[in-house]
Amino acid sequence: MRYDRPDHQGVKPLDASRADHLAPILAWAKTAARYPSTAAHLEAALEGSEPVVHWLASAHPLLEELLTRWMDMPETTLEAHQVEYTRLFMARWGGVPAPLYASWYLDRETFRGDAAEAAMGFYAQWGVQWRETTFKEPPDHLAVELEFLEILCRAVREGVAREDRDRHVASALWQDFRLSHLDQWVPRCAQAMERHAVQPLYRTLALTLTQFCREE
Repeated sequence: MRYDRPDHQGVKPLDASRADHLAPILAWAKTAARYPSTAAHLEAALEGSEPVVHWLASAHPLLEELLTRWMDMPETTLEAHQVEYTRLFMARWGGVPAPLYASWYLDRETFRGDAAEAAMGFYAQWGVQWRETTFKEPPDHLAVELEFLEILCRAVREGVAREDRDRHVASALWQDFRLSHLDQWVPRCAQAMERHAVQPLYRTLALTLTQFCREE
C-alpha cells in the first residue's frame, strides 16, 4: 500500500492543551493493548485509568467492574484477561477476531506488510528507530503506534514550554500519521474488539479507541 501525505483536513492540529489532555489517555490505551503478563500490568491499567474515566463516561462502570473483580479475585481476573487477550488478538481456532496489527487491515490480512514499513517511516521522521528489543512488538502493533502518538504529545507539550519549533513538526506529523495510517485501521479494529470482547479492560479499550478516532 502506498501512503501519500494528506492535506490535514479532518484531524485537528495538536496544540499544547490537546497534547496535555490526550497523553495520559494514550498512555493508558498503550498499556491496555499489551499482553497482561503479570499482576503489575493490570494494576498499572487500573492506576492509570482516571483520565479515561473523566474523558469517557461509558468507561466508568467497566473499570469499576474490573476494580471490583481485581480486589476480590486477582489471580482469576488476571488469568481471564490473559485468556481473552490471546483469543481476541493472538490465536483462536477459526481465526482471531481483532488482530492488533495495521498490516492485517491495510495489507489484506498479512503480517509485517507495507503498513509496518510505513509506520517505521513515520517513526524515523521523528528520529525514533523501531527496535523489537525496545518495543517488544512489531512496528505496526497498536501499542507501538499509540506510544508514538504519546511521544508526539510530549514533544508538543514540552516544545511549547521551550518555544521550540519542533512542536510544529510534531503537530504536522501527528496529522499525517493519523490521517494516512492509524485512522485507516484502528476504527475497524476497535469495532471488532467491541463486538467480541467480554472482559472489561478490552471493552474499555475498544470504546476508548473509537472515541479517540471520532473526536477529531
